Amino acid sequence: MLETALETAVSPRFGSVTVGTGKRSMVFDYGRTYVVLEKNKERGLKIASDFLARGSEVLCISRKHPDLLRDNWAGKVPEQIWLSERQGVRNISPANLSKLVRRMIEFTKGHEHAVVVLDGIEYLALFNEFSHVQIFVEHLNDVTMETSSVFLITIDPRSFDLRSLARLKRFAEVVE
Repeated sequence: MLETALETAVSPRFGSVTVGTGKRSMVFDYGRTYVVLEKNKERGLKIASDFLARGSEVLCISRKHPDLLRDNWAGKVPEQIWLSERQGVRNISPANLSKLVRRMIEFTKGHEHAVVVLDGIEYLALFNEFSHVQIFVEHLNDVTMETSSVFLITIDPRSFDLRSLARLKRFAEVVE
């Protein structure tokens, strides 16, 4: 019987998968939120690419245009949303947090072992009060637990003060 890459990588007992983080491998549990603290955001995209290579369905929400992200994906390209004020089919305004939540819910409920990467939380904070961004992250954490998906947030730690950063990490595990 042939097994997919995801079936061999996922522990059925614990609902986890081992994925490369750039520095080393790490076990990611489904139903959890993870924060990658880094200046250039490349490690978070590398982790997402590794999930994709292992058979997970990935949704990448990013400030970077999808054409610029194409080089980050080895082979298969994930579903992508561009955080932009420009109108477009795959664009969502950073001021429209409720639309982002709806899109993530649709994606995670439609795919087993879904992974959602948010690369642009700093941009969301420019268009929304920080308390709304925090509520947004906490709501997505609930969706992540409910759908047994993985929510990966890349954050440039220089973009937030220590208190705000602590609030964003409150329900997440930090990827070292």
